[in-house]
Amino acid sequence: MQKKTLTKTSKIAISLYLSIFIFTGLYFTINGCLPIKIKINNIDNVATAQIHRKSILPPFKDVNINMPNVKLAVVTSSRSSKGGATYRVELEAYNGQRFPVTNYYSSGYTSKAKLQDKINSAIQNKSDFDYIVRQPFMIVFGLIFMLIPSIMFFSIIKGTTQLTCKRNTSSMPTPISNKPESEEEKYHNINDSIIK
Repeated sequence: MQKKTLTKTSKIAISLYLSIFIFTGLYFTINGCLPIKIKINNIDNVATAQIHRKSILPPFKDVNINMPNVKLAVVTSSRSSKGGATYRVELEAYNGQRFPVTNYYSSGYTSKAKLQDKINSAIQNKSDFDYIVRQPFMIVFGLIFMLIPSIMFFSIIKGTTQLTCKRNTSSMPTPISNKPESEEEKYHNINDSIIK
């Protein structure tokens, strides 16, 4: 009895652990589907920027960053311990303060460099600029983060169900055949009793 309880407890613990990964992946996937809006206005030859991000966590307050006196956009990089580089675009003010467009670094330098060039062109040409940043990296990352734990979670549930079914079938008694005798069998039985 004790062995069965421990097995059941360990399965529940593993299921709860995998659920954390599934919900984390779901968070990244939903967050990646929400676009980030960048707006640059040039008023009296001064560029101001607004970055708008939606929030999916309580209390669900959207993040609005207002940045006066924008000087330029730059691509910054971050290196992992293995030497791989990831990138993000940041807006820099004349006082040296920087605001990232995205909170995370991701691969794909070319797309970040294109966004940097578009923003810098709008600032230099004193023109207004509206742009929506898509986050496919977060969507893919979230789906991968969800997929592997989901398969493991499903296999644990399936394994438990199969084990229960096997136990039920093995404990069932073998059925006794109540098949009625045919007319021919009845005739043979009567003849046998007469001969005896």
